[in-house]
Formats: sequence, C-alpha cells, structure tokens
Amino acid sequence: MKVYLAGGFYSDWRESVKDALRSKPGTEAYDPEHDGSQHASYAFVHGDLEAIDRADLVIAYYPRGYDPAGMAAEMGYAAALKIPVYYIDTTGVPDMFLTGLSKRLFTSIGVFADWWKQREEKGRPLP
Repeated sequence: MKVYLAGGFYSDWRESVKDALRSKPGTEAYDPEHDGSQHASYAFVHGDLEAIDRADLVIAYYPRGYDPAGMAAEMGYAAALKIPVYYIDTTGVPDMFLTGLSKRLFTSIGVFADWWKQREEKGRPLP
C-alpha cells in the first residue's frame, strides 16, 4: 500500500505517522519533504500530484497555526481521484470542508496511530 503524507514541514509529525504505518507490512509512505523535489521552481507541485496519483491513501495533518492551502489542494485532488483521505486536525476546531473531503477525522496523531494499529491487529479493511 502506498501512502502520501500531506501537510507542512514543521515538526516530526511525519515520523510519528510513519511509525504507525509500519505496523502493516508492505506499507510505503511518500514523504514530499524527503522524497520529493521541494525547491523554489514550483516543479515540486507536479511531482507531488504524481505521487498522489500513485497513492492508495492520503494522510493529511493540520495543526494549529499552519496555513493549510497546499494540504487542502492535495486533499481535494486525492478526493477527486477517489483516493481515501484520512484527516488529522489538531486545531481544536476541525475545518468542515476538509473534514468533508476525508473518510475519517482524527484529533491527534496518537488517536490516528492507535486506530491504525487496532485496525491492523483485527485485520479490518480500510473504510
């Protein structure tokens, strides 16, 4: 399974999500910060969209104080392609539109990680 990680480059949130994803063998996370070409030419946008094209799942992270414009575009693109989006919003007031684009809303990375691990342990398919 290929997972695209959408959200800003400001903390170790991606490592926390990757740790949770490791419970499912064969899960491969695409991290635009490390796997993409993030530079000022804006060519990274097309590379990120191509990575979403190849993804089976998108995990989007929106913390308080972050401008979610790029993440929102990635979520919308994935949703238009019928790629499931799981949305982690730690702002305290989840964005209604972004919640509507997602298959499931989580209020913290820890809540997401617990859900993911429990789902894997019970052999449940992704909703």
